[in-house]
Amino acid sequence: MTAAPLLRAVEARPFAWRAAAIVGGAGLMAASSYAELPLPGGVPLTLQTLALFVLAGVAGGRLALLAVLLWLAVAAAGLPVLAGGAHGLSAVLGHTAGFLAGMTAAAWICGRGAERTHGALPLLALFLAGHLIVLAVGWAGLASFMDPGPAFEFGVQPFILGAAIKSVVAAVIVWAAAR
Repeated sequence: MTAAPLLRAVEARPFAWRAAAIVGGAGLMAASSYAELPLPGGVPLTLQTLALFVLAGVAGGRLALLAVLLWLAVAAAGLPVLAGGAHGLSAVLGHTAGFLAGMTAAAWICGRGAERTHGALPLLALFLAGHLIVLAVGWAGLASFMDPGPAFEFGVQPFILGAAIKSVVAAVIVWAAAR
């Protein structure tokens, strides 16, 4: 079973419905930013990437990308929709900018991939690859503020297990929704 029929149904909807899906997706990203588990070092583990991959798997690349861009625009405009209630241009362009850019890229890549993927295991592989994108781009961005070793130790390593778990959960949710 692929997510493709579900995605075609989303794309076939009228413009107002797709616009509402984009706004709803941005709202889902904002809400998931507040679901956080504190980790050592003060950086929280949030449900943002779980929401991102469910959104990408259900809505496809184009709508997921637009939802993420809207979420980031709202954050840059000053609404506290990022992890920990962060907001403003400095929050979007600061130490977490690489992770946010990685989420933007992963929304498009994983959404497009989900349009062609069959089964839960390929979705899992896709979402694991998406987490790799988020963490790699995030690490590169964080390494522009500090040495690469500590950037990996504090900005990537604590999130690897959570990324794997969120990939499994997202794949199951999208696979179940497609069935």
